[in-house]
Amino acid sequence: MKVDKSCKDFFTPGNWKCQGAPVKGHFRHLHVHWQILQLHAAQSIFELSIGRPGSSCRDADLSYFTACKLDEANDDFEFHDAYLHAEVERVDAFLRPSIGSGLRMSEKIHPSRGRRTALISLLSILASAACGGGSSPASTPTPDPVPAPTPDPTPPAPAPVARLTLSGASMLGTDGSAVILRGINEGTWGKMRSDDAATIAAQGGNVVRILLRWWGLYGGTDVESRADAAPGHFKPDHLTRFLQEVQWCLDAGLWVVPVIDSNCGQNGLQDASMAQYCDPSGTYPGGRNFWTDLTQRQLFKEAWIYLAGILKDYPKIAFYELLPEPLAGRDSSYGDDVSAFYQELMAAIEDIAGDKRTPFLVGPRDAYNINLCDEAYIAASRWANRVVYTGNLFLRTGKTQAENIADLETRLAALVKMKTSRNVPVFIQQFGVRTGDDPDEFYLEAGLSRMNAAGVGYTGWQWRQNTSNPGEYAVIVEDSTTGADVVKTDVLAVYSKYWKG
Repeated sequence: MKVDKSCKDFFTPGNWKCQGAPVKGHFRHLHVHWQILQLHAAQSIFELSIGRPGSSCRDADLSYFTACKLDEANDDFEFHDAYLHAEVERVDAFLRPSIGSGLRMSEKIHPSRGRRTALISLLSILASAACGGGSSPASTPTPDPVPAPTPDPTPPAPAPVARLTLSGASMLGTDGSAVILRGINEGTWGKMRSDDAATIAAQGGNVVRILLRWWGLYGGTDVESRADAAPGHFKPDHLTRFLQEVQWCLDAGLWVVPVIDSNCGQNGLQDASMAQYCDPSGTYPGGRNFWTDLTQRQLFKEAWIYLAGILKDYPKIAFYELLPEPLAGRDSSYGDDVSAFYQELMAAIEDIAGDKRTPFLVGPRDAYNINLCDEAYIAASRWANRVVYTGNLFLRTGKTQAENIADLETRLAALVKMKTSRNVPVFIQQFGVRTGDDPDEFYLEAGLSRMNAAGVGYTGWQWRQNTSNPGEYAVIVEDSTTGADVVKTDVLAVYSKYWKG
């Protein structure tokens, strides 16, 4: 027999009636591939159900479909066993004269994932026999097999972005060779130019430290980047600017140390103006910061999670510097509090932002007092080969030359001792001397030469500064009349000499 042509409408997606009879059951919920369903499963089941002498499409036993349900998790369909076995026994008895003893439908059939093709093929054979009205199998045309779809080739996994690997006291590049980072801080917020990074690279630098200021009183206008209601709690234009500076450095082949700085969060008591800005109501006599106001601490953590979620896909991020210069002037009782804060941020970046590859840069209390660097050591095994340790090394010139050099060597030795005794990597994120205090670059050269000899990387303070005073730290300042760049070529030449090794 033949199925009424009008039954074609039943197999068209969205057309859910067969000659006016509403479809019952769960068939309308099947979202399997329609080409397979039309040609095999649906038509076969339908023809089995109506393949009795004198039947027509109107007589279809649509209740069969109440035995079906969608297994959405596996894009498959399955049958309720009790109904299925009763039905196949009935059809088996009906079709036995046509298909002979070579195949018995009542054998166990489990149409689970991976067996759908076998079930559809079996139903197709039975349907062909049923539609032949009891004639021999030879009189029924055999349908052409439908080839299984060829799966799309799996695209290769993207190569992981370049990161430093920490191994004991060494930082290793992507080729496994040791890397010593030597470069400079980008300087005053928003002053970096698009060609600065290429100039730094041409002079021999290989790293730039870039700061995003968040919750604090800073010199200049529109430096504060905090915006609690914005994504990541950053002003969108500030985040865009920050990422642009990062990209300029990456385009020049430089490594980048991203920093979220917070003058309030790190302390809040630097001076009376800062205290008023951070704590306008005077509620926190000990300073409103990330240890006294846990709401601000949570917002800062969320900011880091957001930023790390972006930067984890950028290449050549050297390490995340979590919070510079924590708790100036605090005694040793705050050491564990600082360490716990850093570990809280590190865990959030790994567990929530999903960045388990980028190392972290941390330092001791008392505003990165380099003499206290060993106090910052984190012993927890989770953070082995994940942390780089730092301290400030601004050069002091107020005593005799011999005393000043001895002070430099003593402070640098504290960090070198930690590197050796703890077998951990170290890095000085702020090194420098005011040009006005070092007119012939004697101290600048003394510091750079000693850090190079000790194998300690650093970023000098700083590349650009929004000042016309040539006696300040920066390599580039502004002309007081025109605002044009004034490059301190002698200072740059000394940096370049030691950047190149």
